[in-house]
Amino acid sequence: MQIGNGKSCFLWEDLWEQEILRQKFPELFSFAKDKLLVSADCFAQDHLHNLFHLLLSQHAHAQLSMLQNMVDEVVVNEDNDKWSYIWDSDRFSVKKTYKHLRGHQVTHQAFRWLWKCSCQNKHKVFFWLVLIDRVSTRELLKRKNMVLQDYTCVLCNGAIEESQTHLFLQCPFAMQCWGSINLQVQQHLDPFQNLQSFKDQLSEPFFHGSYSPNGLDNLEVQE
Repeated sequence: MQIGNGKSCFLWEDLWEQEILRQKFPELFSFAKDKLLVSADCFAQDHLHNLFHLLLSQHAHAQLSMLQNMVDEVVVNEDNDKWSYIWDSDRFSVKKTYKHLRGHQVTHQAFRWLWKCSCQNKHKVFFWLVLIDRVSTRELLKRKNMVLQDYTCVLCNGAIEESQTHLFLQCPFAMQCWGSINLQVQQHLDPFQNLQSFKDQLSEPFFHGSYSPNGLDNLEVQE
């Protein structure tokens, strides 16, 4: 919200000056006499001490000084407060609302490689399950409380639990499969780092580049 006369804005609960003061000054807020104080009533005060139960703690007093500086910089006028959505627009958008509520998460670039590649959809879906650790390995079934006679890997004799990392990167059989196409697994790297290593070792565009007239044959061989 952009402050006009401050009559439609709560001092502590509303988002103004790009911040919610209850979250920014939690110690000072605990001393507030009126938790739902309207901003205009705060701006009309000669001394902000009148808004709080005294004596303030040392930390709360320091926050009071910061609040005083913020209030001194606010220019109050006779115009109404101007409200907008958090994406700086007065127009509502379902997409932007969903994006804001969902938040933002940094993901590995492998997800971009996956959805932009030209392989079959069934391969994309399987590889997506690998990336998010949803392939039904015995270790995952154990986490889901599924009772099995044995949870160890059936491809090796190491009596090691069949986790996704073991099945695709650590199992001797898996390492032989990678070696058959001249890819070396780096045991000290995590799965995503190994994926980047595979990409570097292949020196291929991961099905992203343009293909020659024989490209479909090459694609079948690669898959």
